[in-house]
Amino acid sequence: MDRHMILYRGSLKSCNYHCSYCPFSKHPMSARALEKDREQWFSFIRSFQEKAERMQIGALMVVPYGEAMIHRWYWEGLAQLSTLAQLDAVGIQTNLSFSVTDFMNCYVGAGGVPAKLRLWATFHPEMTTVSDFAAKCKRLREKGIQLCAGSVGVPENLDLLRQLKRGLDGIYLWVNKMDGLRRAYTQDELEVLMEIDPYFERELMLLSANAAMCQGRLFVEADGKLHTCNISSVMRQHTSFESIENFPPPECSRTQCSCYLAYGGRTDFMNQILFGPYPLFRIPRRPKAVFLDIEGTLLPEAESDAVSDGVMAGLNALAREAIPLFFATTLPYEKAVKRCRKIRHLFAGGIFAGGAHLVLEEGLDVREYFYELEDTWVTALSVLEKKFAFRVLAYRHRDTLYKITLLRPKHRPWDRQQAETVMNCLTLDKTKIRYFIEKNCLQIVSWEADKRGGVEKLCSWLGISPKDTAAAGDSDEDEGMLALCERCHPTQRK
Repeated sequence: MDRHMILYRGSLKSCNYHCSYCPFSKHPMSARALEKDREQWFSFIRSFQEKAERMQIGALMVVPYGEAMIHRWYWEGLAQLSTLAQLDAVGIQTNLSFSVTDFMNCYVGAGGVPAKLRLWATFHPEMTTVSDFAAKCKRLREKGIQLCAGSVGVPENLDLLRQLKRGLDGIYLWVNKMDGLRRAYTQDELEVLMEIDPYFERELMLLSANAAMCQGRLFVEADGKLHTCNISSVMRQHTSFESIENFPPPECSRTQCSCYLAYGGRTDFMNQILFGPYPLFRIPRRPKAVFLDIEGTLLPEAESDAVSDGVMAGLNALAREAIPLFFATTLPYEKAVKRCRKIRHLFAGGIFAGGAHLVLEEGLDVREYFYELEDTWVTALSVLEKKFAFRVLAYRHRDTLYKITLLRPKHRPWDRQQAETVMNCLTLDKTKIRYFIEKNCLQIVSWEADKRGGVEKLCSWLGISPKDTAAAGDSDEDEGMLALCERCHPTQRK
């Protein structure tokens, strides 16, 4: 992520709801304890304001035990934080039991910026009705506030959740798996749950914990104690939020990321494609198309066709949302399809051969475009095969030459100087081509062909703007594409 995100949890441990399963409704807090929570919250805000720019913090979300939004000091604090120029978003988890009118009057009156506010709203069927909850969500949206809504996937409540999804009128309804179910969901239940929440498959994953995937996140308690996330242990190397000057490296002793606040904050590309630069707010970005590099991104292991569970769940979610998926690869079409045969059915074509071959598949209709190379390049390069110990591979569609690969043995990768030496031996017009190195392959395509241009042309065919799309990749060949797909974040570069 370009900027970091912090989760904050105060000492509040009470709630105005009385759900049968919840411990926080059974232990009301004293006035003194509530005042302590207020003082700690504003103390944290003062420290946050001092550190946010230096620590490159772009977002904050309050994740309380109990209900914080019935207390005015959280309204005022969120408003203060939203005025910080370096902060992109500020949010909070809530049951929405507060008065929208009173909250907005306070928030806006304190200078709060509605466009920066994010609400994670939880539906409690024991305490409110579908119609009241949905109406409040839509009213907040009308005020310019972005939000998601959700509930636990209790099998007996599935019809109720279906009603809520219809009532929310496009606001994302997430579903958390029910931890106390004591049995697996039936196939019929799973189908309903994924109809309600297209991303629910991600809730069923068992992701191994990996601190390396948790750069740029921090969980802060009211007393200043630091954690990497809400389920990780207290950090050993750093004593408090007040004492740190820079963002600390992640620490984790967990074996699995067992809830959304844990796995949703990982820095993998799929989290960011699905939920934007700050996935923990759980508000889908819903791009109009997604462009994905294959080797190193979709398929992280060389020569393997294995797609990780997290990537597979994300691709399925995008497909359920009817978002077009496209490959964006330097591989020719046939090799790309073969490598990705397990996920091929989810994709509608793509950018192949480094941008030299474009494919759009809409049902039975297939639209293609090739950036052509002159055959004289094959002739000229073939003369140099023995001298430079490479083999010329020419890729054609019927009579159209669109890509040339100068292939060496795997133990003899190309370097830039060697490539330039070969090119300097040619008398052809080199402004008509571009070349790039992939290990033991020197790839040659038309000067017009690259992934960025492929995104532009496919978007023009689809009638959408590239700024409304998402992309992921891990090499220099992806840079132009990633810059064009404005809000996207690349995977770790090779």
